Amino acid sequence: MIGAGRTLYLLAGPPHPPQHLWVVLTDPDPKTNHVVIVMIVTSRDHTDKTVTLTAGSHPFIICESNVDYRTATLALPKKLDAAIAKGRCRLEADLSSALLASIRAGLRVSARTPNYIVDHCTSRF
Repeated sequence: MIGAGRTLYLLAGPPHPPQHLWVVLTDPDPKTNHVVIVMIVTSRDHTDKTVTLTAGSHPFIICESNVDYRTATLALPKKLDAAIAKGRCRLEADLSSALLASIRAGLRVSARTPNYIVDHCTSRF
């Protein structure tokens, strides 16, 4: 089931974006079924430093990384499941509850989080 704390590694998709780990921050909305997802990126000078992940903070993270809150978006679990079935992404290890809480807290304070995502998440965590 696609829900809060799941992680997905995007392998390919049009037009073949770079491969990244995505984190699911919410359970499916009861009305729309959407979940909120956000991408993890390798730390660079220009990346959002609101939440920095160190190597080993998640089994997939092997170098310092940041949560790229500007990529936070709504997604439908059925589309994510279809991408998994087609081999375009794969499930990775779930987040610890502490790491999920940290990433969620960062979403609220990052200046790069889209406003509609902050509004969507306000009542959800």
